[in-house]
Amino acid sequence: MAKKTIKHRFFTRFRKNKIVSDIFYHTGFDVNPEKWVFIVGCYNSGTTLLTEILSKSSELTVLPDEGVMLTDVLPRPEDFGWRRMWVKCEKDMEVHSNNSNRIIKRMIRHWSHFVNKSNKIIVEKSISNTARIEFFTRNLDNVFVIHLVRDGYASAEGIRRKAEVMPEIKGEVGDQYDISFAIEQWKRSVNKVNEAKNQIPNFIEITYEDLTADPKSEVNKVTEFLGVSNLNESDFSDTFQVHGKSAKISNQNQKSYNRLDLNDWKVINDLASEELKEFGYFKPVKQ
Repeated sequence: MAKKTIKHRFFTRFRKNKIVSDIFYHTGFDVNPEKWVFIVGCYNSGTTLLTEILSKSSELTVLPDEGVMLTDVLPRPEDFGWRRMWVKCEKDMEVHSNNSNRIIKRMIRHWSHFVNKSNKIIVEKSISNTARIEFFTRNLDNVFVIHLVRDGYASAEGIRRKAEVMPEIKGEVGDQYDISFAIEQWKRSVNKVNEAKNQIPNFIEITYEDLTADPKSEVNKVTEFLGVSNLNESDFSDTFQVHGKSAKISNQNQKSYNRLDLNDWKVINDLASEELKEFGYFKPVKQ
């Protein structure tokens, strides 16, 4: 995605300041794209990579940050002390129906500062929006949802490794999340989407493993789903910025497996064997 503009940096820093957020609301405009696209999935599942790839398309306006960072009306788990862990505050992620019109209008006007007015398709990726995807399908027209799923062992390992525990809960959980927390988050993420997907008219599901094995083929499925042109071959040979690191597309699962010990593996299997089996990821023995 494009480098952050001064406006982008300013708003994400001060979005919780009511004066700033009100100014952005009143100076924004009502956006009515042909399609709203939401990329959802668990943390450490490749959603950032997919978003970066789709930003290569001139027919898509990909928000330059997580949508929750570009408005003040969509709560994040970090607002409640849980970094990369919305499962621990899922009720707080809910958007109540009695405020839905106000929230949608304010969100759209905030986001309008960061979209290309000429494009008819807006793409948003916020992991915490996975917890409230039904809110968007009920309150926006022509919503398209892309669900990216990754091996639960690798996703859970990545959550534990990357999530810096926030000070307000260190007394409760220590300096690092237990692997049980991380696999609980993965499990709830896939179940939440499973619960909602039959109510989403435009829904596609792809896996991290397929995306990294054959990026062109998998992204073609997505662009065809969205009704836009396929990307150029050269777009897949670039390096991509994912969480501050630049690298070519590759499957990182084995590296995550290597960081898990036998007890981690047992805990993951004990807590999420049903979901792992559903997606073909279950491995009784550590890899």
